[in-house]
Parts: sequence; C-alpha cells; structure tokens
Amino acid sequence: MTNDDQDRFGLPASAFAAAQNSHGSARTVRAGMYVPTRAEVRSMAPETLRPILIDWLHESPAELIPSTAQISQVKAILEARPDAAALAGLIEECRAYIEDVA
Repeated sequence: MTNDDQDRFGLPASAFAAAQNSHGSARTVRAGMYVPTRAEVRSMAPETLRPILIDWLHESPAELIPSTAQISQVKAILEARPDAAALAGLIEECRAYIEDVA
C-alpha cells in the first residue's frame, strides 16, 4: 500500500484509460469514473466526498470497480478524520460494501 497523497488507491493509469475508451466520451461522463485520491478522502468536505465515493462504490465501470482492500483503506482514512462522526453514514457504506463483496 502506498501512502502517496495523489495515489488513487492503487488504480493504474491504464485502468482509467481503458474505462474512458469503453465508457467515456467528450459529451458524457459516466458515474463512477472519478476515483478520489488519498488526500481527497482525507480532506474533502463530507458533502462533496459522499457522492464521489458512492458513485465509485456502486456505479463504476468494470475497469474501476474497487476491491475490498481499496475500500478498507478508504474506510480507515475516513475513520481517522477529525470529523469522522459526520462521516458515519459513509463509513457504514464502506463497511457494508466490504461485507457484501467478501
């Protein structure tokens, strides 16, 4: 696991390129195509972060579907935030995802 703030939870650039080739176009953006960086998960406002993570969890194309390990890392970052109480629902979404996929 990398702790690089700009890392997108280990997803390589080739996965984004493949998803773009399969699902993207200049006019449309498919939900789940954006994967936040570790820094964004650590610092983004809850109301901004929530739809991004929910789309990644439930709407991402096959090339970007998160693993339980990736979502476990997201969950750990969320739990360590000073505003973790405000993120309780999102933390629960991560927990449920991990249980459902495992």
